[in-house]
Amino acid sequence: MSQYELFRNQAILELLGTFCQVIKGLSIDYFVVGALARDIRLSAVPEYAPRRATKDVDIAVMIGSEQQFQQVKDALIATGLFTAHETQPIKLFYRHSIEVDLIPFGDIEGKGGEVHIEKPRPVVLDMPGFKEVISEAEVLTIGGLEIMVCSLEGIILLKLFANANDPSRTKDISDIEHILKAYFDIMMDTIFVEFKDVPDFYTTTDIDYLSLVSARVVGRVMGRILGKAPELRLRLHTILQAKTPNRYWPEMLAGLEEA
Repeated sequence: MSQYELFRNQAILELLGTFCQVIKGLSIDYFVVGALARDIRLSAVPEYAPRRATKDVDIAVMIGSEQQFQQVKDALIATGLFTAHETQPIKLFYRHSIEVDLIPFGDIEGKGGEVHIEKPRPVVLDMPGFKEVISEAEVLTIGGLEIMVCSLEGIILLKLFANANDPSRTKDISDIEHILKAYFDIMMDTIFVEFKDVPDFYTTTDIDYLSLVSARVVGRVMGRILGKAPELRLRLHTILQAKTPNRYWPEMLAGLEEA
């Protein structure tokens, strides 16, 4: 049995099954991000498995052009299960009920990392980090489906960039703090094999011990993810430095600097 079998949202699994069939036929790389990726990853530990079904599905697709992006949308709509939003170019609806955001990234991005979509109306998207984060995504087996899902560290990295672009997205920060509380339990084997020095930096009697260790490890992994993107690494460094002080951001920053 897969460790992610606690994720039991049948409607979402049906959606992903159809999506994976379509995207495989087009030979396009993708990975699940956002709230759905968080819920899938946290379902590895019963204590943190989501109690409420997420209402949003975010899927990042590696695209070379707006024409190719439209091809993906058209192929999904052709199944008869997806419909397009009238004005928002990245939004679809599955069975007229579940919102799906298709997030384009890759060669479609301009020099500044922005994505320009012209139809059905012009929109500019800022997509920092997606090209780098996909390197840490993994294929997970859920309900018999093999699904490419963003890593926990990738989720945190993308949420930090999104929150910096729009500080009103305060849920990004609460999500990060929640992930840090679960991270040690989910990633314990990796921590003690790849980052075995980190637990010794902190006192085990500290009430925040597990989260502090997790924050530092996450910082190191984010540094690895951005190893070939120095401008984004500097951007992340600046974001973490500017955060309202708590016990986690300095440790995450220390991990980033150590990477």
